[in-house]
Formats: sequence, C-alpha cells, structure tokens
Amino acid sequence: MTKENVQVLLLAANILQLDFVIDACSEFLQKQLDASNCLGIRAFADLHNCTELLASSETLIKKQFLEVVKSDEFLSLSSEDVVKIISSNDLAVPYEEKVS
Repeated sequence: MTKENVQVLLLAANILQLDFVIDACSEFLQKQLDASNCLGIRAFADLHNCTELLASSETLIKKQFLEVVKSDEFLSLSSEDVVKIISSNDLAVPYEEKVS
C-alpha cells in the first residue's frame, strides 16, 4: 500500500466488501494526515463512509486550524464547508478574531 494507490485500493475494497482491507487503508491514511491534506482526506472519507478516518480528519482540522487555512485545499472549499468548519466551538485558535 502506498500514497499513490491507497484511495483506489479502498474503493475496490468497498465494492468487494473487504472490511479488513478498508480498515488497513483507513489506518494508512490516518497516519498520512497533516494540515496540508486533511481536508481532502476528510472529503474522501465522507464520500466513502469511513467514519474513523472522517473523525480523525475533523479532529486534526480543529487542532491545527491555523495551519489548515494556509493550505491549498482550504482555498478550494465551498463557502458552506468553510462556515461549517469555523462554526465549530472547539477550534484550536488563540482567540476568535484569528478565525475572522
């Protein structure tokens, strides 16, 4: 399993209902999570119903919000997604003005 093939592998595992492969792919992606890719991984996890991966992505977004907003992925979010993220009560920011 590599960064290049993990998403395709997870898709195939979903189709074939191979839970152990789905879990392995999800765990691999969780280890790859960082501020630069967490939004994309969150969208992928949401689309493919990977609840643990989705939760891990959202946790990282909240904990590293000030780094996440600097990523290219953040710039491509819809306004609805941005509102959803900044409406969270547990964003890790020193003060609320940093979000505005």
